[in-house]
Amino acid sequence: MSVSATDLIVHQYNLEPAFSRKTRAMLGFKDAAWFACDHSTILPKPELAALTGGYRQIPVAQVGADIYCGSELVMDVLEARIPEPSLTQASGPGLGRGLAYWAEDTLFWLIVQIVCGSDFASTERPDFDADRKLMLPGIYDVAAMQAALATNIPVLRAHLDLIERQLADGRPFMLGDAMDIADISLWFPIDFLRHCRNGNERIPDEYPAIAAWMGRVEAIGHGRRQEISRNEALAVARAATPTVRRISTVREGPQPGDTIRFQWGAYSPIDLEGEVVEAHPRTLAVLRSDPLAGEVVVHVPRSAGVLIS
Repeated sequence: MSVSATDLIVHQYNLEPAFSRKTRAMLGFKDAAWFACDHSTILPKPELAALTGGYRQIPVAQVGADIYCGSELVMDVLEARIPEPSLTQASGPGLGRGLAYWAEDTLFWLIVQIVCGSDFASTERPDFDADRKLMLPGIYDVAAMQAALATNIPVLRAHLDLIERQLADGRPFMLGDAMDIADISLWFPIDFLRHCRNGNERIPDEYPAIAAWMGRVEAIGHGRRQEISRNEALAVARAATPTVRRISTVREGPQPGDTIRFQWGAYSPIDLEGEVVEAHPRTLAVLRSDPLAGEVVVHVPRSAGVLIS
């Protein structure tokens, strides 16, 4: 198998039921050709850290020596590579992303608490439990999430009621006849409920419009997938030259040429350090070098952490 510097590699969890599912749905929507590179769901993740400068979460897109952290940036890559059909074809360039923030920051984290409090299989693994306590200090507490079910389920139903109302007129997708990122971003958290094991996995079935809509979203598939190993992905990065365009579209904060240290929001023993080459309202691009990955440009959402120097 030969993978070039222009091929799309997606670093993911093969069995993970959340953001990897979202990403594979976006790839299916685009009918994209891509290489899947699987990683552990817990630390350590040495190959991923080498590429990203310590970003531990999934998904990560790789095109040669350019690394894009998080599903929002994966979406940007897909939109640039395959403009049509657009992932914002129904919602427009702003609204769909706004709905994604609601789905991922509010609805998803509510559902995480419900699933982890509902006998989620991974919570029975001591290594997973220890990792998530480091990743989400003061938040990841299975006993507390079990105790909160009586409060969280009614809150979930309030969200689901809004979605059911939106679909109740018979429209196939959230904003009408065309699927886009609004559907995918709302679908994957609700799909995550299927990993409850105490009866809560059946909650989506109580909403007929939602249940039918979920089947339509899932039917888009995962695109045209091939596999690549972690070492092969590192070799692709080492052999490639990163895209360095020193550009800024913001006045505030670090500018191209500045050296920064960026501490990831989700626990990682490694901070991202390097030279800023791009600064934009939502993202930064940082040039760094690693013994395993070579010279890479890491594209990060500003929301993924904090600048500490």
